Amino acid sequence: MPFGLLKYGLSTDYPAKHHFTPATELKKHYDVVIIGGGGHGTAIAYNLAKYHGITNIAILEKNYLGGGNTARNTAVIRSNYLTEAGVNFYSESVKLFNNLSNEFNYNVMMENRGQLTLAHSDAAIRSFRWRAEVNQHLGVRSELVDRQAIAELVPNLNMNASLTLGCAPAILA
Repeated sequence: MPFGLLKYGLSTDYPAKHHFTPATELKKHYDVVIIGGGGHGTAIAYNLAKYHGITNIAILEKNYLGGGNTARNTAVIRSNYLTEAGVNFYSESVKLFNNLSNEFNYNVMMENRGQLTLAHSDAAIRSFRWRAEVNQHLGVRSELVDRQAIAELVPNLNMNASLTLGCAPAILA
């Protein structure tokens, strides 16, 4: 069985559908060259094409487009920031990402989840409280939760004060 899988994986006659277009020869001239084809690089190319009509773009990426943290689902697209401008900007980003699968007719694997950010000092708690209030005022779900709520949300988290540096309330967005 493992040898069959290895043979399948190394086969040049790969039967699965390729989701990514193969690399092509570079042209001599581009209007824009973007170094890095992760989430940020591809977003720049997308916005230049969609909103500015610039389509003569080269994205130089050593792996595949949309790879890196974006592909490993470690990229965080969130709207819980501290300033009004930041909250509004990132709220719009979340809305854009929510519709990308439909727009591309391709599953970009966007999944809405909450984010729990732990505070380890009184100063961090004050900052979290301020951030939660700004976000709530601007219509973004963000709340300060206590140690008990954290323990219920993440039962496997070791809430031992010496291990969590006195972990106090967290912001849940």
